[in-house]
Amino acid sequence: MYVEFHHQSEIFHRTLQETDHVEVVIRNLSTGPETPLQVIAAVTGDGCGTFHSMVTDDPSVDELKLLEDGDLRRLYWMRAVPGTIDQRAYEAAVDSGGVYLQSRWAGNGWYTTMNYPDQESFQDYQRRIDEAGMQIEPTVVRVGRYLISGGAFDLTEKQEAVLLEAIEGGFFDIPRGSTLGDIADRLAISEQAASERLRRAMGSLARAAVTNAAEEPITVDD
Repeated sequence: MYVEFHHQSEIFHRTLQETDHVEVVIRNLSTGPETPLQVIAAVTGDGCGTFHSMVTDDPSVDELKLLEDGDLRRLYWMRAVPGTIDQRAYEAAVDSGGVYLQSRWAGNGWYTTMNYPDQESFQDYQRRIDEAGMQIEPTVVRVGRYLISGGAFDLTEKQEAVLLEAIEGGFFDIPRGSTLGDIADRLAISEQAASERLRRAMGSLARAAVTNAAEEPITVDD
């Protein structure tokens, strides 16, 4: 079961409230019985300099290391102060069988993507997270799906369908095993619709791989 939910967080909270034009993606979380929450965060955008100048004084940060100082992004390792609500939330997720994928800052809070074995596991997490004091708002719930890419939440179901048909039909093979017309025929849509959905899907995946910038508003699946 693949789930995405919107929530608030103590991590980098003050820094992000005072920094514009920045994208932050937390790509890894870890913690232990005697270890505060540790994160790997990729920071991109015009506000990178402001973020860097402020983050060392953020109340959530206990220790910070700059792992990569590139032209396009900065990569940080951060150990949070002990006892944050985020640590309790992560521990609740692990106890419920959840597998963390990633979190993305969206200006008005975070979008986190996770996998769960089944609906009961996610419901158990919701109960535990409520007891921990964090409120979450599910935005994508896909029962029977278990994704391995955190950036996959930028794809709509129609885009996924076209992309899957393209892969299975050999559209990306050399030489190609199918055409856009073949994909359109199998999905009973126009060739123009197939082309647009495929290009949007590829664009979303490319942005997810490099900066994780979302192209479209995130909506709850029916």
